[in-house]
Amino acid sequence: MKKTIFFTIAFSMIFALKSFAGLEVYFMYSKYNSPNGQYIETYMSTIGSSTMLVKTGSGKFQSEIEVVMTFKVGDSIANFEKYVLHSPEIADTTGAIPNFIDVQRINLPNGKYTFDISIRDINSDKPPYCFSDTIVMDFSDEVKFSDIELVESYTKASDESSITKSGYNIVPYVANFFPENMNTLKFYVEAYNTDKVLKDDFMLKYRIVEYSSGKDIPSCNRFKKMKPAEVVPFIGELNIEKLPSGNYNLVVEIVSRDNETIVKSIYFFQRQNKNTFSNEEYAARAQQFDLNNTFAGNMNSRDSLIYYIKSMRPIATIYERPFIDNQLRKADLATLQKYFVEFWVKRNYINPENEWYQYKLQVEKVERNYATTIRHGFETDRGVIYLQYGVPNHIFQSPIEPGAYPYEIWQYYRLGEDNNCKFVFYNPSMEGHEYELLHSNKQGEIHTFNWTRYLSRSKTTSYGTSDTYNSVDNASSGYGQNTFNNDWERRAIEEFNK
Repeated sequence: MKKTIFFTIAFSMIFALKSFAGLEVYFMYSKYNSPNGQYIETYMSTIGSSTMLVKTGSGKFQSEIEVVMTFKVGDSIANFEKYVLHSPEIADTTGAIPNFIDVQRINLPNGKYTFDISIRDINSDKPPYCFSDTIVMDFSDEVKFSDIELVESYTKASDESSITKSGYNIVPYVANFFPENMNTLKFYVEAYNTDKVLKDDFMLKYRIVEYSSGKDIPSCNRFKKMKPAEVVPFIGELNIEKLPSGNYNLVVEIVSRDNETIVKSIYFFQRQNKNTFSNEEYAARAQQFDLNNTFAGNMNSRDSLIYYIKSMRPIATIYERPFIDNQLRKADLATLQKYFVEFWVKRNYINPENEWYQYKLQVEKVERNYATTIRHGFETDRGVIYLQYGVPNHIFQSPIEPGAYPYEIWQYYRLGEDNNCKFVFYNPSMEGHEYELLHSNKQGEIHTFNWTRYLSRSKTTSYGTSDTYNSVDNASSGYGQNTFNNDWERRAIEEFNK
């Protein structure tokens, strides 16, 4: 057998777009290969209530969305798509207005492309929403995966349509967020060229891992024996009913008969779910601990408890933060004690005491290193990132740079399944010790296009459209041009791209 080939495939792009007109759409794409050539498939979900509805000739109401997609190699246009998307017609605008999904397939040979998309509501006088990204098509004769497509539903296809693949009509799930009412994660993926590399049957494994730690979720781990072929399509399902709230990766991999990983594909998603252990189970476990012992520290000091609980916010879930943000100061001592102990029981059901003390040591470190005259260390951006992700492998510091604000670039070689994660902090006030998080290439963190512009003290640097959103591309530097106005800009970009 040929030497094992291992790849980590980047995430499909997914982002929420909200125009000035209030138009709300969710857009993503996946890259595919086929015997007839390479292509991308785009998915756009439009929130019907955010569109402008007009009366049609039939007397019903309908919205019209103009979509323009351009794919360029350098200054040359390689492909271009412009079309008008019509919503379903409705008779009454006072009732529920349905959402609608659009799927397009666009031929795109191997190469590197600048992808520009413009989306506007034709019936609104507001400007379109414009977005740019870089697409790299890199299919070869090696074993590779397509991008992972999340699936809302699928059925056997009786005829061909825009959503038909491999004999199924596949309705895409255009989001990477799973609320409580969704208890199954479905996905579609294709594997290519297994017949050229693997002569025997192989295992297609798929599992969910916790994003920060990279630990497998035991109940979400499956595999299936597959036969080699030019194209191997696969639809998988995982039960996530008991998956707690948090950030996760769906990992799909091909494993040979010799237990060698040949190729791996990763998809980031978020889960909101309070239905794990019952509240009664957590409470019963918490009751096993004496509130006056060393586990809780000085549990009879209300001020100490408030401080400790506030320090836990960087790692708290979306369900735990409202108490910290809104109820902490009003809560009585017994309520604070109960919250504190149950918080750590949820993180380590067997030994919550050790879990708390390990975290407390990190809180003390950020307090020493990042506290300011007005903020505790755990309330600063650097303190929050440190508590969430641990000690950086490398920190580049630029405290004094002509023409630039003081800034730091933190590098983590590996966070869970992610490699080479960077965080850019800067001090625009140039006073004190507090640095703000400006940009990151880590999924779920702030992502600022042309972030070096914000580092410039002159504010004359201009690289085009700038925007800030949750990071979705783990390889992107967020820098859109190849020219630099200052030496420090070049140095900052080079440091970020190491």
